[in-house]
Amino acid sequence: MNDESSTSAAVLTPAQRKEKLIREGANFRVGMRSSIELVGNNLQTDTLARSIITQLTGTAYSALGSLLRVKGANLQTLLPIVASGVSFALKARLLRPLLRTTAGVGAVGAGAYFLFRRDGRAAGDESL
Repeated sequence: MNDESSTSAAVLTPAQRKEKLIREGANFRVGMRSSIELVGNNLQTDTLARSIITQLTGTAYSALGSLLRVKGANLQTLLPIVASGVSFALKARLLRPLLRTTAGVGAVGAGAYFLFRRDGRAAGDESL
């Protein structure tokens, strides 16, 4: 607290103090109303979806960047190529077949991963 506020609070009459408290209460209520509206807007479906997509895009970009950095490729060079490929897929209505193919390849890859991982454990157990 500074000296001005302590001396001005001591000099205020009860009526002035009451007016000051009413103004502070009004400012507080305006701030609360604004906060409630902000939270309400941020909890709407489209805003939540945008936030989730932004978060996923950032995570994917980071993961892809670290993956490509290890292999020696340049993300800034490959990203426009990927973007044009996605744009072509959307224009040619190839998105659904592309997603199905990607899901199929991912399922086969996951199956192979778990199959080889299980075989590796079994071979490791036999050597003990």
